[in-house]
Amino acid sequence: MAMRRCFPVWLSAAIAIALLSSPTQAQVGTTLKPIPAAECQKLSAQMQTATGFKATVSEDDFTDITSGIDGRSCHIAGSAANLAIADPAELMAKAAQPFAAWKSEAARDDNGPNGSEKGYVSGNRIATIQVNWEPGTGVSCSDKQPLSACKITPQQKMWTIVIDVVEQAAK
Repeated sequence: MAMRRCFPVWLSAAIAIALLSSPTQAQVGTTLKPIPAAECQKLSAQMQTATGFKATVSEDDFTDITSGIDGRSCHIAGSAANLAIADPAELMAKAAQPFAAWKSEAARDDNGPNGSEKGYVSGNRIATIQVNWEPGTGVSCSDKQPLSACKITPQQKMWTIVIDVVEQAAK
């Protein structure tokens, strides 16, 4: 099954604002790169243990929404359905377990009825975690109403977790 990245409207707006703002002097000489592959695999395994989701690991383009700096990330993604997860906060608590020793950064956080995003920092590293849901296979919801108005059971939701981890490096 192909993974697709779903970005809520608020995230698209935040990215646009970050991209349109001019970089500061400190950002000009900085780029983002993925953490080493072995560490990325380890974080993926920890997330899989915490959530039960099967995940894939790759590299992906990444833009830090707070600084506008671009680069590549350690990209961990997984989806699962038929779960008794009631809301995004419940899944976020599990997905964030590998980052318990990292500092939570509220400027990178956002929540909505069908998704949540949290950001963490540790030294020169940044991690973002996105969890969201959409109707699972065979479930239809009105496209004239927000997804949160769709009345389905937790087991009918297709949950997705996306984790991006980068480290800041001088160019």
